[in-house]
Amino acid sequence: MRSCKPTTRQLCLAGLLTAVVLVMTMIRLPVPMMQGYPHIGDAAILLCGLVLGPMGTVPAAIGSALADLIYGYVFYAPFTLVIKGAMGFFAGKFLKNGLSVRNILTVAGISVFMVLAYFLTDMVLYGWAAAAGSIVGNIAQAIASIALGCVVLALPIERIKG
Repeated sequence: MRSCKPTTRQLCLAGLLTAVVLVMTMIRLPVPMMQGYPHIGDAAILLCGLVLGPMGTVPAAIGSALADLIYGYVFYAPFTLVIKGAMGFFAGKFLKNGLSVRNILTVAGISVFMVLAYFLTDMVLYGWAAAAGSIVGNIAQAIASIALGCVVLALPIERIKG
């Protein structure tokens, strides 16, 4: 039977990556939006998945939700916790190190998931019109995520994993 107990190294990396996700999420992209704030934190979420596998869910979710709380988007924090956690899980489950067509399509799929999930969140919170208005900022964030995701995929992650 395989143990699911995380190692000390994994716990340290999870803590460090939580801080990286938080800081990169707080770096805003200059795109006008009705709600939310476009950022580059999704690249750090991909890094969480690459380094920690499915356990990357935890730093992805916590770091992103903390950014929402710090910026005053308290009502978004629970949604962000689930959405960004799912992104970290998908990244950990499906991404492999290296820049390949498969990985780029996976990053694109994760980004499309994020756009659709926040569209549904905005629709629940504000209604159809506001959700449609905020989709531009989410698409801009998704494009930045795909571009930065390609950079993250090219990193020598195996050296970080140990």
